[in-house]
Amino acid sequence: MIGIIGATGFTGKLVASELKKRNVDFFLAGRNEQLLQALSDSLGGVPFRIIDVQDRSTFNALDGCKIIINCAGPFTDFGEAIVQEAIARNAHYLDTTGEQGFIKLVYDKYHEQAKVAEIVLVPACAYEFAIGDAMGTQLCKDFPQCRAIEFIYSLNEMHTSPGTRKSMVRALSAPGFCLKNGQLVESKPVATSRKTQLDQRAVSMVSFPAGEALMLPRHTNVQEVNSYFTAELPAFLLQASAPLGQLIMKAAGDFIVKQIKATVPSDTQRQKTTFTIQAQATSEMSSHSITVNGSDPYLLTAIIIGGAVDHLLTNPPSEFGAITPAMIGGADLIRQLLENSGGEWYDQN
Repeated sequence: MIGIIGATGFTGKLVASELKKRNVDFFLAGRNEQLLQALSDSLGGVPFRIIDVQDRSTFNALDGCKIIINCAGPFTDFGEAIVQEAIARNAHYLDTTGEQGFIKLVYDKYHEQAKVAEIVLVPACAYEFAIGDAMGTQLCKDFPQCRAIEFIYSLNEMHTSPGTRKSMVRALSAPGFCLKNGQLVESKPVATSRKTQLDQRAVSMVSFPAGEALMLPRHTNVQEVNSYFTAELPAFLLQASAPLGQLIMKAAGDFIVKQIKATVPSDTQRQKTTFTIQAQATSEMSSHSITVNGSDPYLLTAIIIGGAVDHLLTNPPSEFGAITPAMIGGADLIRQLLENSGGEWYDQN
């Protein structure tokens, strides 16, 4: 049995719909019985269980789970307890976090425990950062002399859910990291800015703490990973990049999270969001790149989760522990899921 925690949230509903299409056995989990009942009814009577991520006494509802999907953010606030429960129940764990600090926590603190439990923990099995992980994996395979990879994310008409907005606050109030000379080094959000060419147009971009810097060293030999973002961020988030701003964000983070309104994008707004991700690998002598174009990152996240679940159900993991999305079924699996969703993948060697 598969459990979706945070099933009544914006992303959770999409994940539930995707699993329903894939005809796998799953249950919905959340703290609001009325919302769970309504979602269950809309999906033809999918079972549900009451689980409050802030109340461990409700976690017995996870009994019998073989795969736990966590869609309840901010993960910095609520995710660790669910990881612990997955390990205790010998259940595989997938989540949709985009918070670099939480990804690092799972890798650093729970890898060995997951190996002993013979399970996989897969944070950020989502648009962020499964696509980048797959792109980097493919570049390192096709270009073995690759030393450094630079990722550029560009979003058009970005509409975010309340959970995403809360996660952005948590991500910007935590230390960020990039990979330099094979070592993680602290790198504050928006610490670096410059102009570049993307899709034959000049764009400004700023650095941000992405998952690829943590993921790729786990299964490739790349020595340097940096990630940049070209979409305009809200002013208060950009201000948080300054040292004083980060201190304020950290101190006021709980207050800011509580003030975020529970407005969600409409289906039309969600579907209008388009994105481009470019990954460029370089060595001392040459460079290779991959560009990905797509739309509707939230739906793509659900499709990636669904594909990962299917793969885990039919192909036992070749290795256990805290792993990356591309380590489940290789870069090819994620590329296939992207292209099945209407996305495009271009190798530019």
